[in-house]
Amino acid sequence: MNRLVLAFASAIVMSALSAHGADPPQAPVMMEEMTTTEVRDAIKAGKTTVLIFNGSTEASGPALALGKHVVRARYLGERIAREFGNALVAPVMPFAPTSDESRFPGTVNLSADTFSRVNEEVAESMVKTGFKFIILMGDHDGNQPSLKALASKLDEKHRSGGVRVFYSSDAYTKANGEIERYLKEHGYPPSRHAGVSDMSLLWAIDARYVRPDKIVVGGPVPPPGSPLSLGEVGVEGDPRRSSAELGKMFLDWKVRDGVGEIRKLTGASTEK
Repeated sequence: MNRLVLAFASAIVMSALSAHGADPPQAPVMMEEMTTTEVRDAIKAGKTTVLIFNGSTEASGPALALGKHVVRARYLGERIAREFGNALVAPVMPFAPTSDESRFPGTVNLSADTFSRVNEEVAESMVKTGFKFIILMGDHDGNQPSLKALASKLDEKHRSGGVRVFYSSDAYTKANGEIERYLKEHGYPPSRHAGVSDMSLLWAIDARYVRPDKIVVGGPVPPPGSPLSLGEVGVEGDPRRSSAELGKMFLDWKVRDGVGEIRKLTGASTEK
């Protein structure tokens, strides 16, 4: 009797969803949410690209959570994979080389060598899994040099076997340049680490990771290309005009730039 009632209730719910035009649930693209057979079947069905997205766990003043880069990398990885159309996302790497952030509690610092070796072994695992395109990406400045060098090394190793390994930086470097130009052109005060861009991006993804009542103005922003200089509070510049609305726009730019570059790298069609 109970089974009959449950079946009837389920049918009513499905009918109601259909009547209201509800979209069916999307297939997962985040590998940690999938079973081994689901990953295998997704690759067989054409999802032959995998994104290895690196974040960082680091101090960013009193108003931003330590996991800002991890949260952003996971969000961007999923959006880029879905828009690209035939990619999955490996579990996001939460640790990376840091610099002045390591003075503050909670920062996790990896040497560049350790960071590179971990990424190399993850990439080798993805080759063994059956992916044909391995894309190394990072949401943290300390990620970039090691990932670029590693991609070149692994691509040379695996190219003859039909596997390509690429470094994709446009969702980080290109988009950040676009964001900085926008902020300057629209009269925002200078900021960098834990600044307007940093805070707005995280705010747009999940407000739980931002403490609006703890926003503070940091020290002067060093010249472009200079090492971090986080002073006493861990912030560079003035983040007080940060907003989720800005962050949503900036996230769209990052997704657009990332998808565009990966399509060029893999030779994929621009049609979904």
